[in-house]
Amino acid sequence: TTQCPQYILEEALLGARGDTTTILCSQPRRVAAISVAERVSDEMFEDSVGRLVGYQIRLESRRSSETRLLFCTTGVILRRLVEDPTLKGISHVIVDEVHERQWQIDVLLVSLRALLQGTRSDLKVVL
Repeated sequence: TTQCPQYILEEALLGARGDTTTILCSQPRRVAAISVAERVSDEMFEDSVGRLVGYQIRLESRRSSETRLLFCTTGVILRRLVEDPTLKGISHVIVDEVHERQWQIDVLLVSLRALLQGTRSDLKVVL
């Protein structure tokens, strides 16, 4: 939950791909999205959530143009897919807690599969 997104981001930043790397990490619950973002931000020695590491839940968002790792509820990512079906600007999608088998996670997985088979074969998906 906390380490894999950090490894991906740190590797991108060290490899000078930080400007082109933006990671969405799904969390099934609002509280988890906020607490994990706070934890990862702390582990990355950030002053506060909202700069390099952020979160977005329904009706609340702490992120900026600098944010490269965004923890979201699954519903927020689904809504984003409706608004932008190609997930322009996103390099990685991490689907956390995939074993919980909620309907939103199932719909997200089907949507990501269609995206990978279509226009975004460059998108990295981590389960």
